[in-house]
Amino acid sequence: MKYLLAGALLVWSISCPVKRDLLVPVLLDYDLYYPDEARRQGMEGVVNVRVLVNRGGKTETVVIMKSSGNSLLDSAAVKTAKTFKFSPAMVGEEVMRMWVMVPIEFKFREIDNDEWFSEVEVLQRRIANEYSKDLVDELYDLYKQMIYSPWNPGDIEFNYYIKAVVFDRVAHVWDGYWSEYPARVMLFVDIINRYPDSFTAIKARVDLSSFLETERIAMRLALDQSKADTLINRISSAVEY
Repeated sequence: MKYLLAGALLVWSISCPVKRDLLVPVLLDYDLYYPDEARRQGMEGVVNVRVLVNRGGKTETVVIMKSSGNSLLDSAAVKTAKTFKFSPAMVGEEVMRMWVMVPIEFKFREIDNDEWFSEVEVLQRRIANEYSKDLVDELYDLYKQMIYSPWNPGDIEFNYYIKAVVFDRVAHVWDGYWSEYPARVMLFVDIINRYPDSFTAIKARVDLSSFLETERIAMRLALDQSKADTLINRISSAVEY
């Protein structure tokens, strides 16, 4: 089963000595940070943070009130909380600083392969028509949803979708293996080959190197030694230029 990263901000409570004519902060925007290593390991959890919202509606201070029990998720929660943008608290016509309690939830939900495929196709067309760094980053984020979702070596149902979205020359790297081993690593290779001069490609190279540290072991457990080595050499050749 495949999962898509989903983060949720749950209900919060307020802490303020003045209640008359009070308008509490309303969360308007945020960026959820979910470490790749946490996603790779399928880590989920909830971190309760206490946030001091300043008069401009931005986070001034973050305090962890209840840990998830995992340092990666706790750190990600603090980083996420620092991106919060609120409408400021109001008492009458006076803007106030206020503490709010925010549970931040890290969890996965099942990926719809067809929906994922459609979103990738739309982004690839948009970038082809009008190149944008932000769009390339968005495409890479979409790729990483597939790359880092929990999986096992026998789970190859999604290979059809990966083969359909990557460049043909990238797809050839996996010839003979599409029915034998998950091809998620090809999404790194596709970004590197598709947008070679982009900063996103540089990030993908770094991420690929880290990913292969454990992927090599998984390949050699799922395939025989010679097949695994052949595949690893193909991947290396595909990103060396």
